[in-house]
Amino acid sequence: MSGGIKEYGFKPGLPIEVEVKPLSDVGKAPWLFRGPSKATFYQIIWITEGSAVFDIDFRQVNAKAGELFIISVNQVYGFDLTGGYYGKMILFTDTFFSQSDIDGNFLHTSEVLNPNNLNRIIRLDNEKLASIVDIMENELRLPTDQFQPYIAHSLLRTILLEAERIITSSESPMFQKRESTVGRRFCDEVEKNFRHNRKSEYYQDILAVTEKLLAKEVRQLTGKTPKNYIDNRIILEAKRLLSYSNSTVKEISIELGFDEATNFNKFFRKHTGTSPVLFRKNNGKAD
Repeated sequence: MSGGIKEYGFKPGLPIEVEVKPLSDVGKAPWLFRGPSKATFYQIIWITEGSAVFDIDFRQVNAKAGELFIISVNQVYGFDLTGGYYGKMILFTDTFFSQSDIDGNFLHTSEVLNPNNLNRIIRLDNEKLASIVDIMENELRLPTDQFQPYIAHSLLRTILLEAERIITSSESPMFQKRESTVGRRFCDEVEKNFRHNRKSEYYQDILAVTEKLLAKEVRQLTGKTPKNYIDNRIILEAKRLLSYSNSTVKEISIELGFDEATNFNKFFRKHTGTSPVLFRKNNGKAD
């Protein structure tokens, strides 16, 4: 098998797992940002000048000056290589941010990182954001001491909470506490269990709700039936694995919980109109 997918872990050797980088680095090293790529860390993308189009999970995300969005862990992405835009990237790991149960819970319940609606465009107070990012950059240039991780974490937390405030304040009251609803809890459970549990009955049981209530809440939140939501999540992961991993189609089918590769092939074709092999070939890899 051949392929050029770039899979990145966090930069080794840094004293703490958070980093601020200029978006001008994209033009200086386009081979690092040309998709498809996958990272095991979060990336906050803040555009300060111009506009750009990013390819994320096989769709386009458009962002312009004054806007911010987040590329989540394990999403497949490619940066805009045409230039003409400037800004900052803030990179951080789950481990660095999750210094308490509250912080870890935020990553898995916040609307800014809602698995049903990732990469939302957010317009923050840019003067305030510029001040926070500037303080963070200056802090990270200092020699590391016992206080630096806590200061950097507090600044990062402020940015994420500001983004969360913007999202939740712009939504109707019925969605402002979405993390406590059946629909959002369903999305979170699917994110944790879709590789091994494709039946909606499983999620009814762990959420202790009726089939009717689950269907109502999930459709209200996502516009899909529970089964459709689960199937779409499996297809997304299949596309990611086919585009960036060196695993065979059979290995991917096993990873996604299929007993036979033929069943995975039928499932994939039913939902995409093409075979896993052809999808992989058209996305830069070939068996």
